[in-house]
Amino acid sequence: MVSNSIGSIERGNIKITVIATNTASSTMLNEDKFKGKVIQPGPMGSKLLAEHGLAFLFEISTGEEKETFLLDSGGPKGTIVENLESLGINLDEISKLILSHGHVDHFGGFIKLLPKLREGCEIIITPEAYQETVILVPEIGTYYSPEELSENYRTLAKKKGTKFSLPLPPLRKPLVEKLINENNLKLVEPTEPLMLGEGIMTSGPIELFDGSEPTKGFYLKKSRKEFVKNTFRDENSIYLNVKDKGLVVISGCGHAGIVNTIKHGQKLTGVENIYAVIGGFHKEWEKSEDIEKAVKNIEDFNPEITCGMHCTGFEFNKIMSRHPSHTLGIVGTEFHL
Repeated sequence: MVSNSIGSIERGNIKITVIATNTASSTMLNEDKFKGKVIQPGPMGSKLLAEHGLAFLFEISTGEEKETFLLDSGGPKGTIVENLESLGINLDEISKLILSHGHVDHFGGFIKLLPKLREGCEIIITPEAYQETVILVPEIGTYYSPEELSENYRTLAKKKGTKFSLPLPPLRKPLVEKLINENNLKLVEPTEPLMLGEGIMTSGPIELFDGSEPTKGFYLKKSRKEFVKNTFRDENSIYLNVKDKGLVVISGCGHAGIVNTIKHGQKLTGVENIYAVIGGFHKEWEKSEDIEKAVKNIEDFNPEITCGMHCTGFEFNKIMSRHPSHTLGIVGTEFHL
């Protein structure tokens, strides 16, 4: 699917604030190279809370009008609510909340946040986000096939030398519907890309140009004894087209592959130039050669801003720092695009 009707947003009319992520700081300095496009919270950072999760606030200005919406709600500690209040954000202005995918570090703040949103606020969740997921990462050797898990999951999950073994708390649709009905919100469940406004759209299911890039070790649990490969059809990223600059790519975790996510955005919107890549890239347990490959691909896109946070991992940021677009994102970081 290619759309050339995404439109564009004038430069200087986009402000994206990190409301929840894994790191908070009051001493991180602004980098002169970004000329005001990336602003760190400074002393305000001491009032903000971090947790393993992610959430962004988007403020899009058009003349005297402003559209405000959220991507994700952070983790189950609910830091998103306290951080929004500390930053002086009026929750009544939020018109939409988009869930990037059905993992608890992105929907965890729902219980605290949804009752505070204004009536009629749209809650955008793909139908696939309610699927159950398990993570199983061996210490050494190859990742298990879904067939191996289906035959012997309990033994493999407890196997000595397992690096990571975790069933993720699922997003329960009855709970979502209860919160939405109790608070007079509106549930939207798109199965394809969705226009959010002029120059802004969601990705819909992300095309896997490189089948080796999606996060390994994640499986969909269909029953106690049936597991299938997770190709992350629930994952939704956001694309913004900035006039005379190009595409801004915002990912929740990048499970479908951050390079796949960028290429999908180019194909979907018809916009080739990449202006900024921001969000979670999920490279924490990738092999060094795979991280190097992803960095090289992003360098070839040559964005002005690259900011991997949350699940991106230390090694990716270490390697990516050689490119002038690289920066770090913490709770309270602002992107003025």
